Amino acid sequence: MKAEARDPGLTFEWPRDEGFPFLLCGCIVASLAAHAATFFLFRVAEPPSTRIARTAPQVSVLTPSSPEAIALLDWVAAQDPARAATTASVPPPGLLATTYRPSYATIRTTPLDPAETPVAVPFPAARAALAVITSTAAQPAPPVVHTAPQPTALSFSASVARRIPDPLPSLVAKSRATAPIEPTRHLIGVTAKGEVRFVFLQNSSGNPALDAQAAAHLKDLVFAPDEAPITWVAVVVTWGDEAYAGKPPTP
Repeated sequence: MKAEARDPGLTFEWPRDEGFPFLLCGCIVASLAAHAATFFLFRVAEPPSTRIARTAPQVSVLTPSSPEAIALLDWVAAQDPARAATTASVPPPGLLATTYRPSYATIRTTPLDPAETPVAVPFPAARAALAVITSTAAQPAPPVVHTAPQPTALSFSASVARRIPDPLPSLVAKSRATAPIEPTRHLIGVTAKGEVRFVFLQNSSGNPALDAQAAAHLKDLVFAPDEAPITWVAVVVTWGDEAYAGKPPTP
């Protein structure tokens, strides 16, 4: 006799309870109570919303009824980019009436003529008879040109133009130079009383004796008084004919 095959049924064998599921109902009730308690404890208090009533918009119309509006309209018209970008093209008068003239039609440089061959003269040109007669006559001696002697001169800078003594004492060279000499330049300091306190040699003439004589002469000058405590003056001594050997000094 064959045994009957057993039905495996479900993979896991669950206990089969045919009673009411009180445990499941209890979990659902506990979850609802927990959610209700949560909503009760953690309530969100939203602040009251505040609204401001909108004001009516203000509209201002630019009309030429006030000086301010007229000035603003003039400024807008002056700053108009379309008007500034527009260029007024004025054709020059008679532009289309000008006829074409080629550049080569105007002669700017005259053509050169062929070079002329000079005629060779085998003998000099004849002289006039009157010129031959007058060439043999005695010619008068050329006049002797006498030059006036040049004395020694002093020139001062413009800072003491109104304080120069009048008359200015003349400077006569006592020593003679055999070589050419240059003008002597000194820098002097004049006090408020007009006395010469400082004398500095700037450029020598090449003769120390003449330079020393010029310095001694400048120390003896007396200028007009002034308010400035000290005035610096540039003095140039131009030596005359008496400073050279072979010529007597001017008395």
